[in-house]
Amino acid sequence: MARTARFVSGITRLPLMAVPLFLIVGAAAAGWEGVLWALLCLLLTSGLSLAYLIYLTRSGRVRDPEKISREERVRPLRVVAGLHVAAFVLVTLLGAPEELRAVLLSYALATTAFALIIPFVNLSLHAAGATGVLACLILVFGVRGMFFAPVLPLVWWARTALGRHTYLELALGTMVGGSLTWFAFAMIA
Repeated sequence: MARTARFVSGITRLPLMAVPLFLIVGAAAAGWEGVLWALLCLLLTSGLSLAYLIYLTRSGRVRDPEKISREERVRPLRVVAGLHVAAFVLVTLLGAPEELRAVLLSYALATTAFALIIPFVNLSLHAAGATGVLACLILVFGVRGMFFAPVLPLVWWARTALGRHTYLELALGTMVGGSLTWFAFAMIA
C-alpha cells in the first residue's frame, strides 16, 4: 500500500502533471503550433523549476527532494513563482494562445499563493495541483475534462497514507488550486 501511495504521489507532482496538461491544451488551442507554445511554456516553468530543484539538492539546501520540509519550501517556492510569472509575461508578449496563457497564469497565481501561505500552513501542493489540472481540463474541454476527476481522491488517499497531510491541509490545497485556476481563466478568457 505504501508503495502505491508513493507512486501516486510521485506522478502527481506539479511539474510532472504540467507536461501532459500544457501539451493537451496547446494542441486543442492551436494544433501543432500550440504544441510548440506548450513546449516553450514547459521549458520556462517545469524545466527551469526542476533544474533549480536539482541545484538545491546538490548544494545541500534541500535534503530530500521527495520530502521537502515546510522550512525548505519557502525560498524555492518564491523562485518558482517568479519563474512562472516571468514565463506568463513572456508568452503573453509573444502572443501565445489564450488557453495556454490561462493555464500558465493559473500556475503563476498558485505558486505565488503557495509561497505566501506555506510559512503558516502546510497546505497540500499535490491536491492544489490535481485540482488545478482538473479545473483547467474542464474549462478547456467542458464535461470531457472530467476524465481526470478520479485523480483527486487518489491524491488525497496517497498523501494521507504517506502521513504527509491532514484532511484540512488537503482541503485547503484543493480550494487554493481550484479557485485560482478558475480566477485565471476568468481573467484571460
